[in-house]
Amino acid sequence: MRLLTTLFISLLFCSAQAQNILDKSFKKYQGGELKEAQVLIDSALTSELYAAENVTWYLKGFVYKDLFIESQNEPLAEDLRKTSLAAFRQLIKMDTSGQYKEEVIQNLKFLATTYYNDAMRLLKQLDFRGANTFYSNFIAIYSPINDGSFSLLDSELKFHLAVGSGYVQKQKSDSLNDYSQLAIAAFEHVLQLDSMNKDANYNIGVIYYNEAVNRILQLDYDDIDILAFGKFEDETIALFKKSLPYMRRAYQTDDQDKNILEGLAGIHFSLREFEISDKYKRELSAIEGSNSKGG
Repeated sequence: MRLLTTLFISLLFCSAQAQNILDKSFKKYQGGELKEAQVLIDSALTSELYAAENVTWYLKGFVYKDLFIESQNEPLAEDLRKTSLAAFRQLIKMDTSGQYKEEVIQNLKFLATTYYNDAMRLLKQLDFRGANTFYSNFIAIYSPINDGSFSLLDSELKFHLAVGSGYVQKQKSDSLNDYSQLAIAAFEHVLQLDSMNKDANYNIGVIYYNEAVNRILQLDYDDIDILAFGKFEDETIALFKKSLPYMRRAYQTDDQDKNILEGLAGIHFSLREFEISDKYKRELSAIEGSNSKGG
């Protein structure tokens, strides 16, 4: 109800001529007649008189924000959100006394968060371009107003992990194109921010490991000469070696993860480091034995 109180007080102090149409728009908004409130507030802003009043932009921001909330799955939702943002930003410029600052910031944070949520939703649909656009909007809105109460770093880590996972998923459904480098780039971005991130390290390790295994499975042994096979073997071993440091870092963060232990055992076995491979197999067996006893 803070909005209603602030608007009521603001209307008392705006010019008498402006008060009439703003009061009508406010009452429509208060009664939940958002489209009628929209028509009135838009009409008011065609006049310099109303456009000079802070409360006009304040009311417009709220009207369009609530219209956006009601229309999130409709084609015009993005226009409504952008209009609400523009109104609140205009109010910040005009509000030299800071009367509306706290409420405006809260509403900008809300709108920014909707962009982040939409970005994550689009990633689930493998719409990477749309997701990146919405994520950029989130950062552009939130960064200037962040007071430290919200971790942008955590959001960045989660977003780029989701991007990497999305490309991994895309690779599984589209074998004609190579998305592995895009996935690796997303996970490497995470590692630039958090070098010991378990998920990023593990996923890069898996990508290189799977690439090596797929090369072996697809090789036609009857149609390759000795020189070509030697080159093939070197390149395949190089992929296993690329995988290893990432999987080791993942292990350092969680030495009880069965997937990581299986990965390390497989990598070392492929590199013919059988004793090390057996070590990880024993660790894996110990965990599985402990789990079976606990169950």
